[in-house]
Amino acid sequence: MITYGHENYIRQAIEGVLMQDCNFEVELILSNDCSLDQTDYIIQDILSNHPRSGWIKYFKQNKNLGIMPNFFFALEQCSGKYVAMCEGDDFWITKDKLRKQVEILEENEEIGLVYTDVKQFIQRTGQFIDIPARFVQRQSDVIPEMLKSKFIEFATTMFRKTILDEVVKKIKEELKNKVIGDTRIILETVYISKLHYLNEVTAVYRILEGSASHPKEVDKYIFAIKDSYLCRKSFVKRNKLNTIWLSDAICNTNRGLINNAFVAKKYIDVIKLLKNVLIVDVFKYCNWNIFRKKMKIHIWIKLILSLVGVGILRQKLR
Repeated sequence: MITYGHENYIRQAIEGVLMQDCNFEVELILSNDCSLDQTDYIIQDILSNHPRSGWIKYFKQNKNLGIMPNFFFALEQCSGKYVAMCEGDDFWITKDKLRKQVEILEENEEIGLVYTDVKQFIQRTGQFIDIPARFVQRQSDVIPEMLKSKFIEFATTMFRKTILDEVVKKIKEELKNKVIGDTRIILETVYISKLHYLNEVTAVYRILEGSASHPKEVDKYIFAIKDSYLCRKSFVKRNKLNTIWLSDAICNTNRGLINNAFVAKKYIDVIKLLKNVLIVDVFKYCNWNIFRKKMKIHIWIKLILSLVGVGILRQKLR
């Protein structure tokens, strides 16, 4: 569990781990990346008062490392055979999550990753959203589907540590200074091992406006959406896979950039967004049937209206 600035959420995240009903030893590696709020105070309170505080190995960084260096540090502290993920703003909701996932991994050495279904929680509205189950029947379809859209949330995962260590070693340099770490790690894991789906909801993924994965600022949004695509592109290239599998990701990236350009409040932001549309990759890698299906007429209308400033006019009229 890595955390930064999670004073409002960290107690729920920690207690979701400490409530686990297991017949094996558990350690919670908790690395606080020099939070400036009350995160440390809340953690210290749990360490002093919770009956299972002995499970926790707490590290408070003296300076801010950043998301990925803090993640690398936390992973290096893990001594277990398996590693489950839960960042400080997410939380688990079932007491037998770890036990069931360990049983699956113990029974099949070929499985490197077990995941479950998840709920989303929109922090701004206080609304829970049930996410339709995403299960890929054939192992051969897992990677193409993952390249279309990520259907595994980190908070639901448990990895075989030997596999996870191999994956992180392979892509550690690429992960530095990136925001999309989970997709990179999951893709490489399912490339070298089997995936198992546990059909139940065990975790909640909290959506926070302004977070690294849901940024408000245009520049950060562009970085995040392009990194989401580039992580897939580098994975395909590195492992010499079929580049046509990038078609959905290319179209989804372009749709996101155009949709945000249409509702942008400043024309300079419109230009920033549209400058990053993946034109070259459309011609190099995109399947034209998928392109026609994804890039429908309303997207082209939004593109044209954004260029002539109609989206900006609509914002001002509002």
